[in-house]
Amino acid sequence: MNKRLHLNRKIKVGLDARPLAYGMTGNSRYLIKVLEHLSSWDDRFEIQLYSHKELHPMFTYILNSSGIRSIELNSKIPGPIWLHTRFPYLAKKYKANLLWGSLQLLPKFGKFCPQIVNFHDLNVISAPLTMAKWNYYQHKLFVHSTLINADRVLCLSKNTMNEILAFKPITQDKLVVVYPGVDSIASKGELPKEGKAWGKFLFTLGTLEPRKNLKSVLNAYLKLKESNPKYPYSFIIAGRAGWGEEAQDLYTKLKLGEWESKSVYFIENPSETVLATLYKACSGFIFPSTHEGFGLPLLEAMRERKVCIASDIPVFSEILNRKEDILVPALDSDAWLNALIAFQKKKNLSRTWHSKEWTWKGTAEKIAREIEQCAK
Repeated sequence: MNKRLHLNRKIKVGLDARPLAYGMTGNSRYLIKVLEHLSSWDDRFEIQLYSHKELHPMFTYILNSSGIRSIELNSKIPGPIWLHTRFPYLAKKYKANLLWGSLQLLPKFGKFCPQIVNFHDLNVISAPLTMAKWNYYQHKLFVHSTLINADRVLCLSKNTMNEILAFKPITQDKLVVVYPGVDSIASKGELPKEGKAWGKFLFTLGTLEPRKNLKSVLNAYLKLKESNPKYPYSFIIAGRAGWGEEAQDLYTKLKLGEWESKSVYFIENPSETVLATLYKACSGFIFPSTHEGFGLPLLEAMRERKVCIASDIPVFSEILNRKEDILVPALDSDAWLNALIAFQKKKNLSRTWHSKEWTWKGTAEKIAREIEQCAK
């Protein structure tokens, strides 16, 4: 480590904290859980938070951590412009030793210190149709410069790492897989009041957007209930409105309870307590995405020893066990119907779980090592 860092005994990390401005998403969950650990190691790190918007109320507690320093959380500059202008300017002013990009992007110009960046996926190349247009264009413009400027690329999965390597082989020595962790749940709470009507149920979670592919499994479930009204499982969909005309139509119908007579129920923006209860109380978990950077909800279901019915895509093969779980061709509605029938016939609805392999402390420790190596 250079002489100045050695004397200070801690590294000043300039963090793009924008994921924490928008409530709970895959990006924000990953970031806040890692920060809970990094911020407690205040003899090693000063985590400087920068954002164009204030933190969402659910994340403001992190500001009380001894290793966190709030620099600017309300610049009023649009995020894509802020990233390339205000963020690096302030980070340099406050003497950051390292910049950390949390949304797969880094400032294009004016690199003054080492940089690391999280990559949860490479959808801009491998699945562009799954992205909102504004998000697609900013990633299309800056994915090349980000991968060139980064000193380390923290990949959420081996699948993401392989996609980046195929897209830009020159990055090989920068790529590191850093899997997420998963929290334990102390006890089961109460289901929402409407849960009394559910009986046994299957559960899925996700933003209502095209890549979540809810239409395929929903159509399969409705078709199955039509042919077999006594199918013993309700279908619970938890999540929030997303983007895309088809997804908006689905959201409207779910909000209106259009399929409740067929045992399909919608929970909008469930709290962490409600989510924990759904994971514990469900008979099985469904995850039909066509593309994911990882699939943290699968880990959360596995933690509760639930059998998963999920799309047969490469990243899910890193997580699931084909001997215990059911993997389905993502866009084949008939295959989803057969999977729902196969689940009903399963004699063992419990699964193995190796808790020590998936901890947030382990994730944070790996990121801490990468920060320290890059800041040498």
